[in-house]
Amino acid sequence: MRSGRNEACDALYFPLPYGEDVGQGRVTFEDLDAARVCRGEHMPYPGAAPYRRGDWVYEISDSPWLLERHEYEVAHYRTPLLETYRHYLFVFHGEFVEVIAQGIWFDRPDPADPSALPVGHPLRRLDGRAAPEIHTSPTGIVWELRRNPEAVPDLVAGSRLCSQRLYQFNFVFDGQSSESASVWLRTAEGRTTARLDRDWVGTFATLDGVPSAEDFFEVWEAYVAEVAARRREMGKVP
Repeated sequence: MRSGRNEACDALYFPLPYGEDVGQGRVTFEDLDAARVCRGEHMPYPGAAPYRRGDWVYEISDSPWLLERHEYEVAHYRTPLLETYRHYLFVFHGEFVEVIAQGIWFDRPDPADPSALPVGHPLRRLDGRAAPEIHTSPTGIVWELRRNPEAVPDLVAGSRLCSQRLYQFNFVFDGQSSESASVWLRTAEGRTTARLDRDWVGTFATLDGVPSAEDFFEVWEAYVAEVAARRREMGKVP
């Protein structure tokens, strides 16, 4: 399954309601774990909030499906889901779509390229949106820092639905810049945290609130030193 923070994002596309502009809507999933679809016109969970006209997105609390997925992941991969994943229910005409994911984001896809993420999408990399700040570590490795140009209050508000890329750290090797890690902002149950993640590795630093990029420099430089040591072992220059 693709990682939701690699720009190869899983998404749900749906026709916009009659009476609105023609076209599609889209829900992008942050780190999709599982999905299922069933037909029906009655809410499938007795404890779900009463349906009101216009309601179509719900979060299921005390979800037995999420618990089932959590137990499977812990048993086979030691990957807990209960703290960071949620069970979402989408209500459409005559059918339901259920998803377990870390977050969701709503937008309208470009008809010319429906899979592309628009500028400003929280899961899109900051390359091209933020000017790089060039740094050289004591090991000689060159790296870049990019800061999200959006206003902090907007990022905090958006982080209630989906992680927001706050900062991006890029390595520069052979003149090529590529993301190595990013700081993600997320607000859940009234608490805002920022975590430093590496794709396919996971989180290796977490701070409360909205920290500065400099607050992560020490742990980032420790990782840079590890990379430099491995490159020396392979006979590569910084």
